Amino acid sequence: MHSKSLLVTIMFVAITSLANAQNDCYQSVLSDKGRPSSWNNPCPPVYAQVGALFLQRTPQFSNQPIVVDPTANTTLLSTSDLKFNVDPGLQATVGMRSIGGRTVELDYFGLFQGTASATAAAPDPNAFLTFPNNLVGNVFVDMDQVFVNYSSSIQSVAVNLLSCCGSCSAACDSCDGCGNSGASCRSLSWFAGFRYLNVSERLDLQAQRNDINGVENGSYNVRTANNLYGAQLGARMRRTQGRLGWDGTGFGGIFGNDAKQTQSVTDFPNFALRPTVSSSQGGAAFVGGGNLSGLYRLNNVWNLRAGYNVMWIEGLALAPDQLNYDFANAQGGTQINNDGGMFLHGANVGLAANW
Repeated sequence: MHSKSLLVTIMFVAITSLANAQNDCYQSVLSDKGRPSSWNNPCPPVYAQVGALFLQRTPQFSNQPIVVDPTANTTLLSTSDLKFNVDPGLQATVGMRSIGGRTVELDYFGLFQGTASATAAAPDPNAFLTFPNNLVGNVFVDMDQVFVNYSSSIQSVAVNLLSCCGSCSAACDSCDGCGNSGASCRSLSWFAGFRYLNVSERLDLQAQRNDINGVENGSYNVRTANNLYGAQLGARMRRTQGRLGWDGTGFGGIFGNDAKQTQSVTDFPNFALRPTVSSSQGGAAFVGGGNLSGLYRLNNVWNLRAGYNVMWIEGLALAPDQLNYDFANAQGGTQINNDGGMFLHGANVGLAANW
């Protein structure tokens, strides 16, 4: 909780600083007629950028046992063992500038399905493996092996309206097209918009028990879907000197989350120990993030970009948080927990262009 409070404080300070900087920027470019003198210096009306993402996601769910040996009072596998690697993704942005420094921008962000897996096996023939506090079922009592697969994917689309201010052109989000190769340019943009974000997850627990008649199998499957809708505010600052430059973007907003979860438990021999049950719940969520990238101007149109990204999401129904091992209870698995979160961070590399 301390790290979250610190992040909120940093974001607040950063946005406040950008607000003061924007006010100074507007004062510096106002002409005697009370309008930005750089309106007479037109910029490329369309810009776009596309890049590859390499992000690691860290789900923030409650740490709970998955497989235990109640006789030895030991936990052989828990949700803390489910860790994602760095996964690829895609980010693309297209913007169109209008007279007066306004820009309409469409942004897409997608992180391809990442997976985390873990396995628990009986350490010796006398081990007694079960799910926590469960003595119901055929396979799920005295299991020999449990295979856990956890997957997650993220998709997001945002539409923003930007108001820009810059020493080269008030209508420019990028100074690259506003001066010669030796120009020193800067711009600052405030934006507001709407974002949709989907986080979909699945958790599959496959259990095996060796019996005199062969191997018996059972499964516990959980699916969750989070559909977040909300308004966001943000700022973008850019500085260039000749061919080199950098830009930084930060955003945040309060969202509504339409969260759903579905789960089922199938025991040997293909018996629905828990028939498919589902639940849904609305709730508040938070989405915030930022990017800091270096720029290298190839020509008057193309730029290379490389940088680092962070994103923080709170108020999610994550699949591991929906586990409920009370298979004897008809109401088991019918509740939904949407108190989870996720932190993502990693590199980006790509191209940007102005027309």
